[in-house]
Amino acid sequence: MKAREIPLEEAVGLTLAHDLTGITPGGQKGAVFRRGHVVQEHDLDLLRTIGKSYLKILELAPDDVHEDDAAERLAHLLAGDGIEVTMPGEAWANLVATRTGLLKVDAGRLRHLNLLDDLLVATRHNDSPVQVGDVVAKAKVRGLVVANTVLEHAAELAAGPAHVLRVLPYCTMQVGAVITGREIYEGRVKDAFAPLLRKRLEDYGSTLVHTEIVPDEVTEVSRGIVTALAADVDMVFVTGGGSPDDCTSESIRNTADEVVFHGVPVSPGAMGVLAYAGAIPILGVPAGLLARSRGFLDLILPRLLAGERLTHDEVADYGHGGLCLSCPVCVFPACPFGK
Repeated sequence: MKAREIPLEEAVGLTLAHDLTGITPGGQKGAVFRRGHVVQEHDLDLLRTIGKSYLKILELAPDDVHEDDAAERLAHLLAGDGIEVTMPGEAWANLVATRTGLLKVDAGRLRHLNLLDDLLVATRHNDSPVQVGDVVAKAKVRGLVVANTVLEHAAELAAGPAHVLRVLPYCTMQVGAVITGREIYEGRVKDAFAPLLRKRLEDYGSTLVHTEIVPDEVTEVSRGIVTALAADVDMVFVTGGGSPDDCTSESIRNTADEVVFHGVPVSPGAMGVLAYAGAIPILGVPAGLLARSRGFLDLILPRLLAGERLTHDEVADYGHGGLCLSCPVCVFPACPFGK
């Protein structure tokens, strides 16, 4: 890559080697065009106005790729299902969600790409819920040009069974809930769990279609879970205490085919339970969620609704970032919780 000075009229379609500044009638001085800008026919009058009759333009070597083209190529290497690439300007490529869902980021491959000195990629956190139109990542290259061999290396690093970034759509689920507590069952305390769970599900496009309130007895909670499973639901919530000797956790063990975990390194929600009856998740939700705005349920629910099946090892990873700070104004998920 080198710079060469040519007459203004010959610069159309070529790339500026330096920023060009101008002064407006009000006396303000600033960049009119940035380095790397490709000169267009309609730019010529403005360039003459700021006194330019010659321009320094870039001449690319055969292996050079202009920063705009390189950023776009890099972004397309990363973008999987549910993501499109746009070019807003200033040599950044935006990766934008085309559907509401769960953002998946392969952090390992992302790190290897960012270790290439010429490439820069910034993303949202893995497992972030995103909406249509959200910018989920930005990609660019460091200089005005990058060698094609670097992009070819990036393509090798980005290759895999799935793209580095993708958005999983949420499944539309019908969910059942078994609400435990003798005080609720007997009508002495109004149930607050069903409205909370209903709202959580509606946020992701799913519906609470079956609820039953039962007393804190293993036989009754177990029967309630079996009844909910028979109601042809896609997931079952069971509320109540999560201690090992609590009837909620014992009832889940009695009715599930597999308990994936009981207890998570997250606060609040440490006594969460995830089990499966066949392919149907049974999620034990500790009663403490009623006293806190967010908890472990908010970390796991989007993943379950996106069709993921969590492992015990994945849950252990939640310990790093699993402490909710109980901020005076909750801004979840735009916060460190679960990250």
